[in-house]
Amino acid sequence: MKFKFIKSLLGIFLINVCFSIFAHAKTLEFEEIYCEIKINKKKQALFSLYVADTYEKRKYGLMNREYIKSNSGMLFMWKDLEKRIFWMKNTYFDLDLFFLGKEGQVLEIFKNAKAFDENQIFSKQKVMFVLELKAGEHQIKIGDKLNCAYLNL
Repeated sequence: MKFKFIKSLLGIFLINVCFSIFAHAKTLEFEEIYCEIKINKKKQALFSLYVADTYEKRKYGLMNREYIKSNSGMLFMWKDLEKRIFWMKNTYFDLDLFFLGKEGQVLEIFKNAKAFDENQIFSKQKVMFVLELKAGEHQIKIGDKLNCAYLNL
């Protein structure tokens, strides 16, 4: 009888630990910043961006969100220049990915990454930032620049 009681308590404890871990993954807090992109060296577009600046935030990204506004997205950031790899696992909407150099300039673009696609998307160049925006919504081109006080850009 005593063994059954201890076994039940252990089971309840393990279930609570699992729920706690799962709840933590779902409640990552992303800082929201506002940045402009200078398009064709003239027009400025203002964006509300969630910052993914830790391993956990970069891993989670825009997964499991069912909607983002046209002027919203996510800015992935690292402290070094490296080739980056992305996928669209558990992402509910198509995205355009903009690969940015350390000065915030657009070096590469991957258009229309399909929702839920688990194929890997590679940058060809070493980049420090990747900007994800809703697919087809913006006319950003290679050479355009992200201006963001948060990043001193």
